[in-house]
Amino acid sequence: PWFGSKDGDWTSAGFVRGDFGISYQDKRPVGSVLWDAIGWTVLISSLSILLTYLIAIPLGVRSAIRKGSFEDQSITTFLFILYSLPSFWVATLAIIYLCGGDYLDIFPPKFAPGADISSAAGGWEKFKDLAYHLALPLACYTYGSFAYLSRQMRGGMLSTLQADFIRTARAKGLSGKKVIWKHALRNSLLPIITLFASVFPLAISGGIVLEIIFSIPGMGKVGYEAVIFRNYPVVFAIMMFSAILTLVGYLVADILYAVVDPRISYSSNKK
Repeated sequence: PWFGSKDGDWTSAGFVRGDFGISYQDKRPVGSVLWDAIGWTVLISSLSILLTYLIAIPLGVRSAIRKGSFEDQSITTFLFILYSLPSFWVATLAIIYLCGGDYLDIFPPKFAPGADISSAAGGWEKFKDLAYHLALPLACYTYGSFAYLSRQMRGGMLSTLQADFIRTARAKGLSGKKVIWKHALRNSLLPIITLFASVFPLAISGGIVLEIIFSIPGMGKVGYEAVIFRNYPVVFAIMMFSAILTLVGYLVADILYAVVDPRISYSSNKK
């Protein structure tokens, strides 16, 4: 049978039923293998995407409205430096210098939430332990993305601020904050929404290099090991989910286009 599917048809019947085949490595159902890994990947990727947009949008807007100032130049320089630093290099340096050894011992060298606390620990203790193990990987996941999105937000805002309707809004006597955050921001979000469609699949596919560096048992690490050991059922299941999420990402982006810009409509106006 094709990749362990019961009826020999993995793509059209088995996948829809949740039958992704049998892993070649440990003879477990692929669904069980992915279920064990997907939780950490979804948690880290979702937090990273949320932090990226929460930081990138205000930072890009502030840089745009202060174009040419010392603050704008400082933000631009800082973001270019962040964007030019490879995440795997930063992650490696962070482990060397911040995770014990001959240097600072601030963060744990290995991602293992719950390993250092008892099973009877309260919810607050478990949350602090999880945050302690998540802080460094989350920072390495996020800094490059928000640096790039901030630049995109700045460019979109600068283009919008030169539009005629912005000059009209200012001529009507609207306050600067209302012009920026109510009128200009919505029209500047279109490029950011477009980028969301490409970021969305990362919520399940994960970051392969970073998950390996931090020993995170997520989808990226599982996918890498599946490729190394030619575990094709796991590889194809991950790729299929990534493709589905890509389509979902574009669908969500199209919906957000209509929400942000009322000029965009998908309804038929034919008479």
